[in-house]
Amino acid sequence: MSTDAHVFITRPHSKERPDPFGQAIEALSTPNVHVHAESLELTRTTVSDEECKRFADDLMTYASTGSCGWILFTSARTIRVCAHRIENFVDYMKCVHERGARIGVVGPATAKALKALGIDVDLQSEGSGEDLANAVVAFDRERSVQTREVLLPQSAIARVQLRQILSEASYPVRHYPVYTTVTIAPRYSLELARMCSSTYVTATVITAPSSARALKDVAPYLFPHIPVIVLGQASATTMAEIAPEAQVIVADHPTPDAVADCIKHILETHAGHSPQKGI
Repeated sequence: MSTDAHVFITRPHSKERPDPFGQAIEALSTPNVHVHAESLELTRTTVSDEECKRFADDLMTYASTGSCGWILFTSARTIRVCAHRIENFVDYMKCVHERGARIGVVGPATAKALKALGIDVDLQSEGSGEDLANAVVAFDRERSVQTREVLLPQSAIARVQLRQILSEASYPVRHYPVYTTVTIAPRYSLELARMCSSTYVTATVITAPSSARALKDVAPYLFPHIPVIVLGQASATTMAEIAPEAQVIVADHPTPDAVADCIKHILETHAGHSPQKGI
């Protein structure tokens, strides 16, 4: 490939603080692949201490009563927020688990975040919150378990379908919007436009639904022209909602190597052809 390839990722990545996704892309055998991350640091996590306290108080209560049915997590970010802001979070979780509550998660990254804290996972679904809700219902019905209260810490902008499915199946859901993500980079819009008009952009890697929404707000001109690689079904569903015109590629696994394989496939597919500029 005679022309340099440029890839945007929606995660911080630099020589000083390398990101695994950026490193995997830069390690491709194809020469001159450049990763741009500084322009796409799009969101900031804002934590609700009030909601964290509500969740902590309920964990303490259920650690005593043992009447909780499920604790569900849909992202690793939620777990990081809870572990950072809730004192004795791990001890509470383990105690409630020992008292009979089940722990369910969406995807391997979320499961890994809990396991890193020494917390076991009973149910892992792939894809989306809807998949997790359906898996919970099926799990309990197969075991003839009566529906019990569900604790659901989440982003304030998370999709509502998980809660809806559980509520329709008669599960009482206690929802805790422990954080939200806000767009912080509208100033980058012009910079991105200049870069896209003057360089050959191979793909954009979106690592979370919130990043997809922020990128749509900041640089909507990217989507019709540049392939978008997402890590899972939740981001793919968000992309279908906000930018149905986008060329979306779902990585086989939410890992750096799987994303790098997607980039490699795009480069090989276009080998020998004159690349088009991003916009």
